[in-house]
Amino acid sequence: MTQQLELTALKRDWIESAIPTVKMFFSGHEFTADDLHPVLDKPEQPNWFGVLIAAMKRRGLIVETGYIVSARPERNKSRILRWKCL
Repeated sequence: MTQQLELTALKRDWIESAIPTVKMFFSGHEFTADDLHPVLDKPEQPNWFGVLIAAMKRRGLIVETGYIVSARPERNKSRILRWKCL
């Protein structure tokens, strides 16, 4: 249980520190989760990028603008959402 709580705190801290970076790099511009990888510290878990995007959407900091095909090989050309940072 303690390890899970520590991971939750790490995730929360990573998200809270990532939001200002995303705003600085992408304010007024479109981006995808792929674009976040080179500008953010690597999270403990790869799904934290999605958690970050969900948190920013919930807070009204970003809006969905469409889809593109991911350029990351590990995504196998899957469609990913494009967002605009407000």
